[in-house]
Amino acid sequence: MTPNPTMRPVTFNGCFGWLHLPAGAGASTGMVLCNPFGYEALCVHRGWRDFAESLTVACGMPVLRFDYPGTGDSEGDEEDPHRFREWIDSIKAATKYLRTATGVTRLTLCGLRLGATLAVVAAEELGNVDSLVLMAPVIAGKRYIRELRMQHQSWLKTLEGREAARADDDGRAVGAFGFQLYADTLEQLAAVDLIQRERPAAPRVLLHDSCVSASVNQFVEHYRGHGASADVQIFPEYDKFFLVDPTFCVPPQRAFDSVLEWLGFQSSTPAMPAVEILAPPADARIDFTAGHETPVVFGDGRYVGVVCQPCCANEHAPAVLLVNTAGVHRVGSGRYAVLMARRLAAQGITSLRMDLGGVGDSLHHDDSPTLEAVYARHSVTDATAGVEWLMAAGHPGIVMFGVCAGAYVSIHTTLAHPRVVGCMAINLPFFFWSGPQTKPRAPSQVYMRSIRDPHKWLRLLTGRSDLRRIAVSLARRWWYERSAVRQLLMDLERKGVRTSLVYGPFDAGLDELPIRFRPNALKIGKLKNVTVTMLKQVDHSLSSRTARDVVITYFEEFLHERTLVAGRANVLGDEGDENQNPDYFCSPLAHDG
Repeated sequence: MTPNPTMRPVTFNGCFGWLHLPAGAGASTGMVLCNPFGYEALCVHRGWRDFAESLTVACGMPVLRFDYPGTGDSEGDEEDPHRFREWIDSIKAATKYLRTATGVTRLTLCGLRLGATLAVVAAEELGNVDSLVLMAPVIAGKRYIRELRMQHQSWLKTLEGREAARADDDGRAVGAFGFQLYADTLEQLAAVDLIQRERPAAPRVLLHDSCVSASVNQFVEHYRGHGASADVQIFPEYDKFFLVDPTFCVPPQRAFDSVLEWLGFQSSTPAMPAVEILAPPADARIDFTAGHETPVVFGDGRYVGVVCQPCCANEHAPAVLLVNTAGVHRVGSGRYAVLMARRLAAQGITSLRMDLGGVGDSLHHDDSPTLEAVYARHSVTDATAGVEWLMAAGHPGIVMFGVCAGAYVSIHTTLAHPRVVGCMAINLPFFFWSGPQTKPRAPSQVYMRSIRDPHKWLRLLTGRSDLRRIAVSLARRWWYERSAVRQLLMDLERKGVRTSLVYGPFDAGLDELPIRFRPNALKIGKLKNVTVTMLKQVDHSLSSRTARDVVITYFEEFLHERTLVAGRANVLGDEGDENQNPDYFCSPLAHDG
């Protein structure tokens, strides 16, 4: 039986990574993949993994992909000093690890966006890189900084962006969608211009971009003028890879195949062999002040995650399971899951952030090629596997935490598993999954606008609209679904599970609440275990630093008040708690029905 290619979680120099190995052995050339920065890294994560797998299969080449310090699952924080220098040094450390672990003698660096820029600088300093693949590279640092500023300003023009990010704009940083670069990094990045470098970073270079530009042509001619072999190829599909929501990004397959051909191999085929996920080495570990993190593989090798353990565990505290937000892998938007896990460790609380099947680095479900299918068919079963792993590790009680689609998974996993003792669902978009949904179903305002629209009435009176169909649809929405939601919440109440539904002030999920809770017999304020709360300055995906801090602080309070202190009479969200936490607490919604 022919062995399958493998991927194994590894750590080196405080960095978390994945080592992809082909089925055969003895390859002389290896490749290090260099991530883009910030939100772009979230968008490309799954496609980047697929690219690594195709390289191991088609080229028989070992590949290492990893997170820079202060990003992803690696140690550190984005506000730490000397990030630019640390990122270049981490690429150099990655090449050393790859050579030591696999014995390769020839090396290719492949970078995307800012990762391509970092790859060039690292290759210059290494001096022994054989080939460079630069995908949509950032050629001029100053131009890239302007792009980030423009992206951030566009977000600030939205209602959600104005409210959520106002406190973040302190003039110290530049960034977009929850990721920022600080003063010393900006200074070093602004000084980079690949066209002005004194010598080629490698003798052979492939440059990809989404369109022809003067800077691309100048870069190629600059390298050729110094005796390097430089090729340029244009692939407009890059725009759909790193410029869209991670849920909808499309890997640039033609561009990836062209890299394989440039390396001298046939392009990948649709029938890729299954990849086996191996357990991490015994010494795989990321240390930080309050504890350490270890990559884990569980569920018969199907799921991957990172368990965050405190130096001094609180033996009375439950463990926390953090699940994916739609297409974002386990680190979360703005890296909130990593930040939360390490803050919880400082309070003695263990957590596991895992990837559901088909998201991030966990294996695909064969019958669920799309994220819609993943969440509709398998997400609760997948999350249950995470609960079971934490129980087997000695944690008798588990608290679920999720944002958006992760909130949906958290609620239903809480109902499904008897050992889940608490749940916080942030910006829950809907209570039940019924067909393809990338956003909540039509909110109440849509129906109210329709009622006031004379054209709608004209269509109805002239027989061009189906009155019976409209009536049935409204009846289903106002009665059947409302009854189902009441039953769901009553099931949580009877189970005794502490459940907190939390929304930002402008979140679309709020539109579900007036329809479902006003007027009816169910009054949230009369339930002891279920609360609905609105928090100021919270955007939908926790894209702002302020939103992340508000939610993490609130969750810490939730764990302490509702799961750690037994017998506490008052429910978090009552007036007394609001007065104790004036900086981040708003009055709960729907307490009077």
